[in-house]
Amino acid sequence: MNEVLVKKRKEKLNRVLVALLGIPVVFSIIRAKIVETIGYFIFWLGGFSPYVYEKITHQEIPERTKLMLSSSVFLHSVMGQFLNFYEKIFFWDKILHFYGSFVITYFFYQILTKKSRFWDEVPGAVLMAFLLGVFSGVLWEIAEFTTDKILPDYNTQKGLDDTMLDLIFDLLGCYTMAKIVYRKKTGRFFWRPRS
Repeated sequence: MNEVLVKKRKEKLNRVLVALLGIPVVFSIIRAKIVETIGYFIFWLGGFSPYVYEKITHQEIPERTKLMLSSSVFLHSVMGQFLNFYEKIFFWDKILHFYGSFVITYFFYQILTKKSRFWDEVPGAVLMAFLLGVFSGVLWEIAEFTTDKILPDYNTQKGLDDTMLDLIFDLLGCYTMAKIVYRKKTGRFFWRPRS
């Protein structure tokens, strides 16, 4: 299949996913759920964030990466929260922690290995992407903790076991993607000092 055609299909699918992120916003407005509306709106804005990033940094993000990012937000916001998959599917939360960390690590790898108006190629981009991906998972858990403390009706962290498993799956997702890109970049899975 033609590369241009594949790129256009990815662009269209990405636009559809970002548009679908607006559905929970509309429904939560209709139901007059202000806090819920704000949360869904933030996720909807997250769908646009790769385009904003491109404008600010003058660095193009591959369509595949944008699609991975928007699908991660879609799986969380629309499928997980709006359609209640977190409650309906036992392992949904862990799958999304793995996939979200996998995607964010790939995103960081992509931006750290391309020139932008702020930096040139970064040595150790794979390691840096891994660390930033893990850090993003930690920030996510802090955000869940803060939400639970500020909003009494929310219970996003269902105890220590849930939080620790979330962090473990974040770590596994980051590690898996780091290994994939390291293999792609060097041709091997493990680091070896030069002889």
